Amino acid sequence: MKRILSTLLAGLLLAPISPGFAGVAEILRDTQRTTQANGDITMVMWMPQQFWEEAMKGNPALTDEGRAQVLAPLADYALFGVMRAKVGGAGISDIQPKAELLKNLKLEVNGKAVEPLAPESIAPGAQMLLSTLKPAMTAMGGAALQGMEFVVFPAKADGTPLIDALQTGSVQVSLYDQTYRFRTPLGSLLPVKVDAKTGEEFPGNYSFNPFTGEKLNLR
Repeated sequence: MKRILSTLLAGLLLAPISPGFAGVAEILRDTQRTTQANGDITMVMWMPQQFWEEAMKGNPALTDEGRAQVLAPLADYALFGVMRAKVGGAGISDIQPKAELLKNLKLEVNGKAVEPLAPESIAPGAQMLLSTLKPAMTAMGGAALQGMEFVVFPAKADGTPLIDALQTGSVQVSLYDQTYRFRTPLGSLLPVKVDAKTGEEFPGNYSFNPFTGEKLNLR
């Protein structure tokens, strides 16, 4: 079963992007951050539920029922991929293990710290799915992706959304000496906005043209 899920996830991550409401590449532009500084490379990748929904749309082998079955175990969790290593002329080295990453990782939602979940508090169905991510990343190739570790946070608190890519707020991830801020709702998940005068298009979370100050409308 794990081998099947690993192959499926690798296919999802590598699948061509379908011309839907939002694309995988657009979401990743909003949620992936990479910094190279002082001989270190730091990477953070937020994978909200909408990322998986969009990725699976690009796989024609999955029925609606199949997509729902794969997505259901992840609904209560917020997943972040993190990586830290040395980088130089010889490439990437000294990739940090998960234990060290966790010691140097902090997540804040609307200014409040959120602690990662212990493995035993994650439902078995979600654990099985998450265990296939490392093999899927290895299948994609590249030392950075192969060295990525996945950390699970609660997406809900007392039944209400806690980490939600569509809610108004902010998500901040600090990893070692790097801090990455995400404003929500993510623009890639909203309808495109357009400047009626210039025809320029902007992400859905823009209200005004940043160059002219002109109010934007839905496309």
